[in-house]
Amino acid sequence: MIKKVTLKDIAEDSGLSISTVSRALTRSNKISKENIHRVFESAQRLNYPLPTHQMPLELRKNINIALVTRHYTGEFFASLFEGFDRSTKGLKVRVNLISVSHTSSTPMQVISDLKKSHFDAAVIFLPDYRESDYQAMLKELPAEFPLVSIAPIANPVLDTVTFDNYRGGYLVAQHLEHRGYKDLGIIKGPVSKSEAMLRKNGFIDYIRTSENTELIWEFDGDYSLEMGKEAFEEYKKLNVRPRAIFCSNDSTAIGFMHSALREGYNIPEEVAIVGFDDLPTCDLYTPTITSVHTPYEVLGKKAIELILDRLENSKLVKHSGYTSLVPVTLNVRESSTELDYVFNNPYKLQAE
Repeated sequence: MIKKVTLKDIAEDSGLSISTVSRALTRSNKISKENIHRVFESAQRLNYPLPTHQMPLELRKNINIALVTRHYTGEFFASLFEGFDRSTKGLKVRVNLISVSHTSSTPMQVISDLKKSHFDAAVIFLPDYRESDYQAMLKELPAEFPLVSIAPIANPVLDTVTFDNYRGGYLVAQHLEHRGYKDLGIIKGPVSKSEAMLRKNGFIDYIRTSENTELIWEFDGDYSLEMGKEAFEEYKKLNVRPRAIFCSNDSTAIGFMHSALREGYNIPEEVAIVGFDDLPTCDLYTPTITSVHTPYEVLGKKAIELILDRLENSKLVKHSGYTSLVPVTLNVRESSTELDYVFNNPYKLQAE
């Protein structure tokens, strides 16, 4: 018969008192990190049953993080998950994609079940969630289960890591001014999504402070390729058309360009186009598409760093709504820069 391992056995093996062993296993703040390691290493050696989430990070084989989102087919979600997957390189971290799109359970139920499924933490990407949804989430979930959001909202509840969407819109307007485009337009994203408003505000704020550019057309979009096509139909009816258009994401840009090219429009000679997200299609489309580059691997690294900090520091249980912004850049391609400019100014183009 196998003898059951007790706290006394761990105390004798580690050379510490039973009370110290007990405090170490419950991760009391009144015990040194060195003694915690001694106790857990001894417990592992003696095959004492330990819940994985109680073990110091250094002693775990893997830390399991769920990336919870409404997953749909398309390049955006593939790029997002690949970025998070790449961000785990060199870490004892595994990121698993958990979709709440096609399940009878509510997102709250899915997230609540994560700890029972041996997940250590979760990164939440639910752009349709509002402040009240996040507040309800914090009430339902155990305080010691780390959560990080990567979807910005106007009044953050969870600590959040997200792209600098405002800066992205600002960079687009700046680039178009530098190319000499004066009359500008924008196909906006959904008004319900904070990042769409930030992109629009950055773009418009730059135009308002510039003496060389003017916003002459706005179209209400929803990020879809179909809405990009609808925007082109409205664009054709305009008496005065914008010379360059900022599309709030790449799908909208592709929809607009697809319709324009089919009807014989030349891009960028007749209308310049800029997207947002810099998905792989931007390099494959003809003409190639200028787009705001959002580094998903950096986003993943920052989110995981915040998760690991919360796992290591029990004082970080409460959320302050702190938001960390990941810088974005502009990847300039043919859709906003005429080919002769590319060939004659390769170094200047790269600098932008």
